[in-house]
Amino acid sequence: MLATLTALLDDVDVSPTTTGMPGAGLVQTLLNWLTQIALWGSLASILCGAAIYGLSQQTGNYSGGYLGKRLALAGAVGACLAGIAPTVINLLFKAAA
Repeated sequence: MLATLTALLDDVDVSPTTTGMPGAGLVQTLLNWLTQIALWGSLASILCGAAIYGLSQQTGNYSGGYLGKRLALAGAVGACLAGIAPTVINLLFKAAA
């Protein structure tokens, strides 16, 4: 009984594809839009952070300067994550397969 179960479990094979999947184009479009929104948010964070940092440094507001640096860095990290996310997912899937 256990040998039969083991033989059945060994035969599992997965190869992801969107061929014939209803709505696959819509899902891809939504993911593309989500990535674009993430990039716009990252750009807004960098620009707002730069403005806050510059104004805070000129007025001597060091805590505001720290906030500006943090926003700019968060925007840069967000852009990196948005760009590398598909590659990481594919790399992890291929490493696990």
